[in-house]
Amino acid sequence: MDYLYLKRSVLFEGLTRPEIEEMLPCLDPKVRTFKKGEVIYRQGSIHRHLGLILEGDVRIEHIDAWDNITLLTIMEQGKTFGEANAVLDDPLAADFIADHDCKILFLNIKKIMQPCAKGCANHRLIASNLTKLLARRNLEMNRRAFITAPRGIRTRVMGYLSLAGHAYGAAEFDIPYNREQLAQYLGVDRSALSAELSRMAKDGLIEFRKNHFKLTSPDLLD
Repeated sequence: MDYLYLKRSVLFEGLTRPEIEEMLPCLDPKVRTFKKGEVIYRQGSIHRHLGLILEGDVRIEHIDAWDNITLLTIMEQGKTFGEANAVLDDPLAADFIADHDCKILFLNIKKIMQPCAKGCANHRLIASNLTKLLARRNLEMNRRAFITAPRGIRTRVMGYLSLAGHAYGAAEFDIPYNREQLAQYLGVDRSALSAELSRMAKDGLIEFRKNHFKLTSPDLLD
């Protein structure tokens, strides 16, 4: 078990490695590996475990009735997924797919929410962390809505890169999306996105190579 990424997770915030080791057996832990492209959770299914990514990345995408794919996000190592649906026993509205070979730790959400028989402080802390995690996920959804609300491609790109720059605390960073995935995330045509990125670079707003971006205009970090 890689406890480094467990300690970095919001779910285990405030706990030491020995405390995490002591708590894990109470949470019905299961570790599974997935090959790149393999479906972890399928849209419409119900699961009672949240997943914590120990290795790899997880792509979350929605497929509508006409087989149009909308990329919602890519979750990186140390992040969790599926917690809100697990809490509510609600069918998933998206597919969760291994974007690279993955190792996932699954934890029983009910075991986290229900106080253990011992009433230990660590269990109360992890339950509190779950609430914090759900609130953070709600904020992430609100940010995406903010980014995709404008009609213009440039405005969407600037909104996304500005928030990414603030998240990294720097004007130069890598994003987790390739060009096709970024187009899906922003809800725009890939060719139109590539053309707009080139125009933004020509206008002196950004520099980029593949998924590496540098914001050359201070306005993008305002």
